[in-house]
Amino acid sequence: MIPLIIGVVILIAVAFIMYQLFFSIPPKAEIVETEGYKSATIFSQASLDVEAVVNSPVWDSLSKESSVPPLMTEVASPKENIFRSFKTR
Repeated sequence: MIPLIIGVVILIAVAFIMYQLFFSIPPKAEIVETEGYKSATIFSQASLDVEAVVNSPVWDSLSKESSVPPLMTEVASPKENIFRSFKTR
């Protein structure tokens, strides 16, 4: 008798969980409109004219090569001991 009761309880629990997961209507989320949300909404509706950007004089001035060469950083060779600055005590 006890295994039958345990089986029915498990069956009811599984049926309840399956109903909650697949068939119940989820509660609606409430959207709180903050200042960031409003600006993101406005920004998401904006359109970008790529041709106007690429053909603008500002873009041309940014895309020119700089007269200053890029900084070169020293690259350690793979055979160099990177732990040589730590002295054994």
